[in-house]
Amino acid sequence: MDNNIALYTKRLNLQNATFTRIDHADAMVATVYKVTLPTNEQLILKICKRTRHYYRELYFLTHFADTLPVPRIIQVVEPTDGIDGAILMQYLEGNLLTQTDLTNELMYEAGSILARVHLNRTAGYGDLIHPDSLNPDPQPYFVHKFNEALTECKNHLPQTFLEQCQNYLDTHLDLLLNVDGPCITHRDFRRGNLIAHNGKINGIIDWSGAYAGFAQEDFCFLEYGNIPIDPIHKQSFLDGYASIRPVPEYNAIMPLLLFDRALALVGFTFHQGTWQNIHADTYHYNRQFLDNFFLNSEMHTRANNE
Repeated sequence: MDNNIALYTKRLNLQNATFTRIDHADAMVATVYKVTLPTNEQLILKICKRTRHYYRELYFLTHFADTLPVPRIIQVVEPTDGIDGAILMQYLEGNLLTQTDLTNELMYEAGSILARVHLNRTAGYGDLIHPDSLNPDPQPYFVHKFNEALTECKNHLPQTFLEQCQNYLDTHLDLLLNVDGPCITHRDFRRGNLIAHNGKINGIIDWSGAYAGFAQEDFCFLEYGNIPIDPIHKQSFLDGYASIRPVPEYNAIMPLLLFDRALALVGFTFHQGTWQNIHADTYHYNRQFLDNFFLNSEMHTRANNE
């Protein structure tokens, strides 16, 4: 057992438990362990590297405890100097949803669950753990996140490219005028954060990035990734969503959202120093997306003008 886990073992009175680290390629902002008690009961320990991620996870797991399939909180370790915040939570039976698991029924259920998330309207846009900072205008919230990514990419991507990024944002900000919000958004709603068990969605995990945003953000799930969702499953997802609330118009804003996501992931992996090792695949996929983005946009513009 590493020394880091020993701290949590003592604080959570888990001296007789067995800890098994859960590693997967998309794990970026937390360290997760499966905890097996002497009774063979299993739990999950999530250690959040950033304090704001801990408080968001805690906030949303509490908020949705009785309305959505989220893990039940067992015990917490508050973040202090020298120790990261951690949440001991219920272990949900099942496996992370993979491409081969997809069925029309599962996708319909996933769509209805996301719609239920978006039913939670908020007073403004921003971080709900700081409600006094919420803004009725979505632009400052979105621009702030975009600029964070630009800053993280500053010493990595060419300056001319960063200027293109800034110009693209400036000329497309008006797309935010008609977004569907403010409401709670998961902001990482994808297969890797959905747990399936016996043909049903048994859990939605990783709420550390959730915000008061706009519904279109969570539809990146349908469009982002190197393994696209086929049209039939996509329609099942949209039908499930529409069974709860109207599907927002998201096609026009999707290029901006996908670009924002790719830029954020390139910036994050570079800033963390993981872009050449554990997150190399994530980095290269998103870097290629960025490299092709303006080229494809220029080709599309020329085609429309001919």
